[in-house]
Amino acid sequence: MSRNSFFRHVGWLAVKLGLVAAALLFFYWIYLDTTLTQRFSQSRYQAPALVYGYALPLHPGQKLPPEQLRRRLQLLGYRAVADVRDSGQFQQTGDAFVLYRRPFDFADGPQMARKVALHFNDETLTKIISLPDGRELDSMRLEPPLIGRFSTHSREDRLLVGFELVPNLFVDTLLLVEDRNFYHHNGVAPLAIARALVANIRAGHTVQGGSTLTQQLVKNLYLTREQTLLRKAHEAMMALVIDARFSKNDILEAYLNEVYFGQDRGNAIHGLGLASVFYFGKQVQELNAADIALLVGLVKGPSYYDPRRHPERAKQRRDMILQLMFEHDLLSKPDYLAALRSDLEVKASGHLVSSSQPDYLDRVQQELAHIPLPADWQKQGLRIFTGLDPLQQAAAEQALQDTVRRLKKPDLQGAVVVADYHDGSVRALVGGTQNNAAGFNRALLALRPIGSLIKPVIYSLALQQPDRYQLATPLLDNPVILDVQGDKAWQPNNYDGEFLGQLPLYQAFVTSRNIPAVNVGLDIGPERIVEQLRALGVETPLHAYPSISLGASALSPYAVARLYAGLANPQGFRPLHTIEAITQHDGMSVYHHQPQPLQQVLSPESQYLTEYTMQGVVREGTGKRLGEAFPNAHLAGKSGTTNDLRDSWFVAIDAEQVMTVWMGYDDNRSTGLTGSSGALKVLRQMLKQQPPQPLQLRRPETIIDANFRSDSGVRVPDSCSDADPEVLRFPAIDKPVIEGMTCAGTVEEKSWWQRVFGN
Repeated sequence: MSRNSFFRHVGWLAVKLGLVAAALLFFYWIYLDTTLTQRFSQSRYQAPALVYGYALPLHPGQKLPPEQLRRRLQLLGYRAVADVRDSGQFQQTGDAFVLYRRPFDFADGPQMARKVALHFNDETLTKIISLPDGRELDSMRLEPPLIGRFSTHSREDRLLVGFELVPNLFVDTLLLVEDRNFYHHNGVAPLAIARALVANIRAGHTVQGGSTLTQQLVKNLYLTREQTLLRKAHEAMMALVIDARFSKNDILEAYLNEVYFGQDRGNAIHGLGLASVFYFGKQVQELNAADIALLVGLVKGPSYYDPRRHPERAKQRRDMILQLMFEHDLLSKPDYLAALRSDLEVKASGHLVSSSQPDYLDRVQQELAHIPLPADWQKQGLRIFTGLDPLQQAAAEQALQDTVRRLKKPDLQGAVVVADYHDGSVRALVGGTQNNAAGFNRALLALRPIGSLIKPVIYSLALQQPDRYQLATPLLDNPVILDVQGDKAWQPNNYDGEFLGQLPLYQAFVTSRNIPAVNVGLDIGPERIVEQLRALGVETPLHAYPSISLGASALSPYAVARLYAGLANPQGFRPLHTIEAITQHDGMSVYHHQPQPLQQVLSPESQYLTEYTMQGVVREGTGKRLGEAFPNAHLAGKSGTTNDLRDSWFVAIDAEQVMTVWMGYDDNRSTGLTGSSGALKVLRQMLKQQPPQPLQLRRPETIIDANFRSDSGVRVPDSCSDADPEVLRFPAIDKPVIEGMTCAGTVEEKSWWQRVFGN
């Protein structure tokens, strides 16, 4: 074959191979265009469910100690300053505050940053003044704290933010440092690749990258990090497809939500939205020039420039970027110098959630299982708003741990549940002494006999029969023996082993005598007690045995809190809940808690008399030590102790909350503690940290103060109050005294003259 024919042959072969390559490239482009466009449109990344706590409302007349407000602001990451200029700052002067509330996307919609002055008088918030206009506000609220998250399958954490929320200064700085020609290339920058190639050849190793932001996005979303020519070619093709199909702002928004910013334990922090919270505790809109420079610097190497582990290195990188910002007219000279002089003001904690709440989140997950969520919720992410009060939670955790330590019983366990009985929102939930460790959640799962905690249920049923039971009604306190079919006789006893013969219902209730409660329970009927427990939300198995009158039924602390919330609320029973609302990361509503209609379980009179007597428990009965610690709070409460001192219970009620504490051993051995010597101590310390709201009972119009004989329980005239020490005065349903009733409790016999002519 001649030389010319050989070259012609090789040339035709090259043309054919080129055509084949072009055809393959064309079909590959079509394939990428079809699949990549769909994937990029519908499932770019996964976003977690971020869980938030209680958004504290503020309004004039609210009981709120200034020190408690300060603690809440510090917990939210607000900084105390001498002159409040930016959001996330506050100034305290005596009992007055100037506060710059951050912008936040609440469950019911976004709210802008707001600067206000707060005035207090005697631990009461008296005024909220909008600044600088000086208008008085009816209310406002603090943003809720982030308390946890439910991660995605990818273990990537992010808070999706729209491009419109990102400060222009951040976008301009990012493009200045990472991709200056972003708005002018087609997804790939050949000149940048060429420059990087030359630099790398000269250095003998990789010192410079030529990837555009679009290529970086493609690599992070769809490719591995291997450094091969084939992968780089694949990356370039994909970048060209995405650039051709999507707007520059869409690509930039995707990049801002995908870029990697560091690690929090086993979860990767992706996206500007969560990085702002992770490093500064701020929303994206609040970032200042120094913050922006630091975050842009982290893009190059989050681990290498970690400001917590390598502060000097991170500051050098930040200052270099600040200089670039100044040189390219993104910052004025005064702003540049101010940012340059500022310290690295990052959060001390290297965790997104500094104090995890696994016990509370257990209940959140239980409720989530019954809420219909979008099947693909991980594409848009969720924000779950709950009722957890972080100060209440911290107080409950600390009180339980400290009490166990002081009692010198290292294996002793406990649980605490705090709930707002008006709206049913759970404010705190502690499932054990190891509060930050996931494990057996005793608040939800430990089923323990409730002992004397059953007595308010029994007496409230009795007081619904005013013709038979009043607070002064004498109850027998004598030995009782009951034959139980198929079992040995049941012989209940009082805690002190003694019998008082007879005492008024009020006194039997306040001192928690067992035998009177058994007698009343038998009179009402165990079946009726079971019905009442069901009406108060008890779902666990119950048996209508006589022993139910002494709390032989086993309930969890959460179930007890639910039961007592029904007893405490004059309006009726309402189930407890943790989740208030759920939205997607973009604010689209997914779920909003709709309170169930209140169920009137008790008559208003019975509810009032029961709670009045529970105040007596704290004032003069088994809860007296709690009353002595908080004499002006007028708390209601009830202690509970089970056989052989295995379980120690106490429930306290203030104007807003029902607080339930249980203590015991997991193996059910004796604690040596009564409700008053164990659980009450936890409550007392908890309330020292979170003072109770004074409980003022609303007396029904049908209730008056009336006189009764202590020996017979008979209603006697009001004029007897100072005449006979045996006369007791109690609230009672307003009914006329029997005509002719004497102070001795007998009806005066009328003469024939009085019967004919009257008195």
